[in-house]
Amino acid sequence: MDGTALAAWGTRVAAIAAPDERDLAPSITLAYAAGGRARRDLYRRAGHTPGGVGGGLVTVLPQLLDALAYAAREVGDALGSAQFGNLVSATALLISLRRRSDPGSPPDPAPAPGTGAGTGPGEPTAAAVHAADLLADRLRSRGVPPPDADRLACELLAGLLNSPDRRGAAAFLDRLVAAEPPEPTIRTGRGLFGRRRVRVQVRAADPPPAPGPAADGTGPDRPGGPGDTP
Repeated sequence: MDGTALAAWGTRVAAIAAPDERDLAPSITLAYAAGGRARRDLYRRAGHTPGGVGGGLVTVLPQLLDALAYAAREVGDALGSAQFGNLVSATALLISLRRRSDPGSPPDPAPAPGTGAGTGPGEPTAAAVHAADLLADRLRSRGVPPPDADRLACELLAGLLNSPDRRGAAAFLDRLVAAEPPEPTIRTGRGLFGRRRVRVQVRAADPPPAPGPAADGTGPDRPGGPGDTP
């Protein structure tokens, strides 16, 4: 996928879940796909302010692209599922996601006809709900409030699943991670976030240092040190 097609898909993503950022989408998408400093710079100005409250340039599209890159495999599985014969709505995904998160919660009201929810055609598969769960989890780890993270994840995934060009969507996901995979975890002031396990090399613990002389000059081998008896 060349840069023009990549930018076009980034604009589609913005149109689905961040319509106010469509004009910025080409440059943001190209920067994210480039990785390195260009990607890191996006997070310095990215944020989330529901309703557009706040000053300065605040964007959520970098978070959406990061979530797609993080869950690229699972979103790709959902895109390639042969079970999708009908359109899937964001409402149906959101209902299924809430049931997955809290099985003991009371059932949601019956959705309006044509939303694709329920047990009939349009019901999202387990693969789709799993992908939405990963997307929402990653958005939350990037600082998006949980209700907004769930909604954005479901809107974004439903938009991709309903795309007439699923192969193009899959190629877009591959292109997002080609230059640099997303961070497996996100460091914030509250710790590490992310579900991916990464293989790391842990060197053996260093042996404890030999006890040195105490401030008063005593030590294990000096008079008055531990073990000496009067």
